[in-house]
Amino acid sequence: MKRLLKDSSVAELGLVRGLLERAGIECITKNEQLAGALGDIPFLECEPELWVLHDPDLPRAEEILAAHRAPAIAAGRWRCSHCGELIDGQFEACWQCGTPDRDS
Repeated sequence: MKRLLKDSSVAELGLVRGLLERAGIECITKNEQLAGALGDIPFLECEPELWVLHDPDLPRAEEILAAHRAPAIAAGRWRCSHCGELIDGQFEACWQCGTPDRDS
């Protein structure tokens, strides 16, 4: 069993855990309830952690985490046919003039 992630946000850990489980990677969350012990236990020891149960799954889990944390890639950029603005691929309409994507 290997720790993949330590994060103060239980919501973020839950999101990553869901991504891993959908990929068939078994994992567990530790320290979810330790926030109430803050002060009695050093704060760095209270942060929730996400652990991958099977060591061979760790590299794949790290790839999934990296993809989750990576900013949206601007692949598929397109130029608006109306005003000529260069638009990132995740947008379906030009933010300058509102013209729909060329593929819409």
